[in-house]
Amino acid sequence: MIHAADIGIGISGQEGLQAVMSSDFAISRFRHLKKLLLVHGHWCYSRLARMVVYYFYKNVCYVNLLFWYQFFCGFSGSTMIDYWQMIFFNLFFTSLPPLIFGVLDKDISAETLLALPELYKSGQNSECYNSMTFWICIVDAFYQSLVCFFIPYLTYKDSDIDVFTFGTPINTISLATILLHQAMEMKTWTIIHGLVLAGSFLMYFVVSLVYNAICINCNSPTNPYWVMEGQLSDPTFYLICFVTPVTALLPRYFFLSLQGTYGKSLILKAQKIDKLPMDKRDLEIQSWRNRQRPAPIPEEAQHTHHPVPPVPEQDFRANSPKSSSPSKYK
Repeated sequence: MIHAADIGIGISGQEGLQAVMSSDFAISRFRHLKKLLLVHGHWCYSRLARMVVYYFYKNVCYVNLLFWYQFFCGFSGSTMIDYWQMIFFNLFFTSLPPLIFGVLDKDISAETLLALPELYKSGQNSECYNSMTFWICIVDAFYQSLVCFFIPYLTYKDSDIDVFTFGTPINTISLATILLHQAMEMKTWTIIHGLVLAGSFLMYFVVSLVYNAICINCNSPTNPYWVMEGQLSDPTFYLICFVTPVTALLPRYFFLSLQGTYGKSLILKAQKIDKLPMDKRDLEIQSWRNRQRPAPIPEEAQHTHHPVPPVPEQDFRANSPKSSSPSKYK
């Protein structure tokens, strides 16, 4: 059964050593299966599903920035962002936050998940990752890439800036938008989440400042030498870095607000219960469980139900086929 299952769970013991060696998860007692399934199983599905959707969004949003630029460079394949900056973007600046998001995020507390086992149905029904959530993510990524590219384009239009001076604000804006998008999707905030998000953003500026200061002849004939230093002294850079992420994330914020206000899924209701104080949360969980129980049958309905009268013995004998004589049985 372990080999035939999608995810095998083995129970350690004197007879279960082979099952433990062949399983994906091992538990010491059968009673631990409840928490493993209802809590950690739900968390694992929710984390992985939302992390996969976020990876699709992140890559589509960033790559489309280069696609929109091709309309202005004759589809020559040139980029407005330095090659090392593009490599560092996925390798350092946006690699660790999604991993922390996929490991530590918890959409609902363990106590609520154990008290309401029906919340496990969200994973069985694929509520976090389906075709609708995927296409909403892709459309949102296209929209955010349009905003992150064309607001700086309209700002610097008809100016005499070089290509990397145009691409550096776009790269900075896209990083801020992608990290803030992940911050909006997080259900749990810890010190680790905050340090990773803030550290990724600060690492971008530190690496960019050091790289632009020493890269005199790195990408001839156009070099990013002293580009970031010049941008940090320009008030226009700060203005578009504030206006563009807000404009790009407004539809996502509006969508999440509508989903949290008018959503009818069990997960959203459980998340609202989790935000209540301890005493009120227990009362809400108790009322939820009372609503899920089947209604008792009224006493009048029980009295009106008449049992079927037994069949008289003589009628049974009369209707039954003729049996053999007792002497033959002997």
